[in-house]
Amino acid sequence: MQILNEEEAKDLIPLTKGRETLVSAKLKQLKVGQALVVATKDWNTKSSPYRVANNIAKRHGWQFEQGRMPDGTGWVFKRVG
Repeated sequence: MQILNEEEAKDLIPLTKGRETLVSAKLKQLKVGQALVVATKDWNTKSSPYRVANNIAKRHGWQFEQGRMPDGTGWVFKRVG
């Protein structure tokens, strides 16, 4: 077990029952200028993770630059606003 101090825990979003996934929790923790890479092996649904990112952007008023990785191994999401 690990105890986190206030600074480490302030941006941590716990996964809850319902619509929170690991990818959506990680996207919500991004600060402007940070990026998240989602590997293809980590995404197991039919639709792409763009749907999750677009939903978060719409709800929070954020903007993401998003697209496929150049080597085809997954997707990259960069928060720009």
